[in-house]
Amino acid sequence: MAGAAVRLPHLVIYTDRLPSGVGGTANDPIVRIRPEYRADAGIHAHEYEHVRQWYQEGVVGMALVALLALVGGTHWSLALAIAPAGMATHSLAYALWARHRLWCEVQAYQVQMRHGLSLDDAVARL
Repeated sequence: MAGAAVRLPHLVIYTDRLPSGVGGTANDPIVRIRPEYRADAGIHAHEYEHVRQWYQEGVVGMALVALLALVGGTHWSLALAIAPAGMATHSLAYALWARHRLWCEVQAYQVQMRHGLSLDDAVARL
């Protein structure tokens, strides 16, 4: 399949157990979307963008944790053992820094707009 994008592993769950006014949410590689939006390619793309961000920032976080451990004198096997803690990089930054959260949402809404969301609707949701 030439030109097909590789999809990162993630789980999509259709549920109404979401905060009021929210159509979908991504928590690391787990995406929850209201059943009424099952066929909405835009919301799927938006939430998948958050999954992609989690993987991207998590890999960088893992590398930094391992590098810091090695620079600190830790044996390489311990550095590799603690490196997965770096996967929390995106989740922590999203939760703690409003500018990072805004950057992530702008990126996700840009992706969603490729599926028909208007700029006015994206701005209103931000």
